[in-house]
Amino acid sequence: MGLILGIVASFVPVLVIGGIIAAVVILLRRRQGDGEDPGIGTLKRLYFYTISFAALMALANGFFLLVDSVGDMLLGEDVFSHGETQLALGLALSLVGVPIWLFYWRLSLRAVAQIPWETRALARRLYLHVVLTVSAAVSVFGFVGLFRWWLGVEEFDGRHIAMPVVWGLVWAFHWRQVDLEKQDYSVDDGVRQLYVYAASLVGLVMLVVGLGSILQHLFSFAYDAIASTELMTSTGSSVWNNTMGTAVALAVTGGVVWWWHWHRGANTTGIRAAGTGAGVRQVYLYTFTIFPGSTTVVVSLSIVLFRLISWWFGPADFLGPGDYFRALPNAIAVLIAGGAVWGYHWAVAKQESASVGSLPEARRAYRYLVSGVALGAMGVGLVALLGVGAGTVFPPGGEQLADSGWWHGQFALALTLLAVGIPLWGFHWVGAQRQVISARTVELAALPRRVFVYFVFGAAVLIGLISLSWVLFLVLKDALEANISIGVIQQAKLPLGMALVAGAMGFYHWLVLQEDRRALAETPLEVCEETRVLKSITALVPDSAQPAIRRLEASLGSAIHIWKRLDVVDRCLTEEELDDACRRIADAPGDQILLTIDASGIVLVPYRDS
Repeated sequence: MGLILGIVASFVPVLVIGGIIAAVVILLRRRQGDGEDPGIGTLKRLYFYTISFAALMALANGFFLLVDSVGDMLLGEDVFSHGETQLALGLALSLVGVPIWLFYWRLSLRAVAQIPWETRALARRLYLHVVLTVSAAVSVFGFVGLFRWWLGVEEFDGRHIAMPVVWGLVWAFHWRQVDLEKQDYSVDDGVRQLYVYAASLVGLVMLVVGLGSILQHLFSFAYDAIASTELMTSTGSSVWNNTMGTAVALAVTGGVVWWWHWHRGANTTGIRAAGTGAGVRQVYLYTFTIFPGSTTVVVSLSIVLFRLISWWFGPADFLGPGDYFRALPNAIAVLIAGGAVWGYHWAVAKQESASVGSLPEARRAYRYLVSGVALGAMGVGLVALLGVGAGTVFPPGGEQLADSGWWHGQFALALTLLAVGIPLWGFHWVGAQRQVISARTVELAALPRRVFVYFVFGAAVLIGLISLSWVLFLVLKDALEANISIGVIQQAKLPLGMALVAGAMGFYHWLVLQEDRRALAETPLEVCEETRVLKSITALVPDSAQPAIRRLEASLGSAIHIWKRLDVVDRCLTEEELDDACRRIADAPGDQILLTIDASGIVLVPYRDS
């Protein structure tokens, strides 16, 4: 009875998913507002695919139960672990689900054959990709279990075969159908992009976790072999164990999932071209791979540096060298895994940015986000360094510096944060300033830059005010208690250091803010303010016209993708023509514009993908 109730309860998410799909379709149809549906109709379509989805889940669960039972009978030790109840339920679900799914699936195929537009219907695309998502998730989980059993780290269970076989076939069938219909999708189809990049991310996370665990286990084993004084013991750990087997299973399964979706799904011409400059691909690259990868590298590198510097400055008998370096195998393994993710995806993003000819908004946001994190690390490092200096001049409690190692940890922390934060901030901030010189108004008016400058300036002012209040409180407290002495400097070294660092950073970014304001005031954007966000512009121009297009880009405040044209005679563009093009772009219908140049001047062609 419990098994039956579990299967029945599993259909509740089906109804929830169906309701969500219906709501999404209706809302998007209302937002499109084009009125006509050349297909079979939204309600009929929702009915078809909701029933198809429910029937598919029934038949998949039925076949899963059958294969699970057969696997236990053939390969399992406990042949009668599930009994006749599972067989009966599997047969019932299969006998009910198969004909219903086949009937409605054939109806949908007939509708596609009669009306080819049906392949572009949102309900059909959602159905196919929701099925892909569910079947991929279950089959991946099953493949991990199958590999663990094959590697000998887990006992056999029928599910190890049932999950990957049944749900893998469901996924393969629907992937093939999507592959046949993808040429009918628009190049910026969000449903397909969302599935492909989400699956790529899941596979990448599994691959990185698996490889990181393998490296960590190998490095820890090697470290224990080197540092341990009891190398040959009967209780010594082995290189191969359950943890290693699970890591290998994760790495292999995740690697296949990532490779397939990234190189076969996301790397196809349509979906890659749609996301190269903006959209889901850029969010995936900068938000979910490059930024986490770089953060992982910075954190793990900081741990390694801090341990080494602490060991160098610390007393010889403080914890012992073994305890100093105990965390290094883990940190180095994480450093290698995170560095691989960061390096590979950074190279991909850099190549695609060069092909587009402009800076994607996601990369701009990443640059300022990393600059902010690095600036914070620099600030903490400087505060810690000032604290060491104040403590050296005014030793705590009258202790002599030679007799106390109080400063070792603080000084090691300061050196670590400065060694990591300064080059990281310098690289990204100098790159941002260079972008200001080349793109001028586009970069100055970009939202990530303005948010960064205002946030850093505001945070510096706030921290400075709080720190000065703290210092003033300590001074007044000692003064009112008639206990004022030079020791108040020792008590106030932390807030005093915070006030000094915040003041310096706040003053610098105030200067940057004033400079940006003056530069924006010199290049007004009143004519084309609306186009800065709403227009997606592609320019098909010769090399000689690219400087003029960059001036137009600055006036628009919106990035222009440049394609090189080879079959036209070079022509110089005047400022009047650029101003006229700016106004025409603002007035052009739609949100996508192709810009070309001929003998008459600048030609604008508004278009849309479908």
